[in-house]
Amino acid sequence: MSDKYAFFMISGDVEKLYMGFITAIGYVSAGSKVYMFFTMDALKAITKEVEKITLPNAKPLKYYIDNLFELGEEDVEIAACEFGMKVKGIKEEDLLPKVKISGVSEFALKSSEAKAVLVF
Repeated sequence: MSDKYAFFMISGDVEKLYMGFITAIGYVSAGSKVYMFFTMDALKAITKEVEKITLPNAKPLKYYIDNLFELGEEDVEIAACEFGMKVKGIKEEDLLPKVKISGVSEFALKSSEAKAVLVF
């Protein structure tokens, strides 16, 4: 059975968003399952807004998201916090494909089953 890791993505800081996805790619590449829960300012990374997010000397953030889904297939689950979406005015149609809407109770369950919880 492979290890599971939960990521709590709350910061909208571009460097933290990049490192969250790059770290998730590392875990999936090592054979682990990844659950990423996005809330508040981090939600922008899983909306169509992601097309505008870049760091100097790096590929656009969307490249890493696509890479994660391609590598992980069924081993990657990305969830958008329903409460955070309401607070930030994000609608379901704003989300990227493959992103589900979830609540903190699901994060609590998934993180309790995880080997570790990483916060970005």
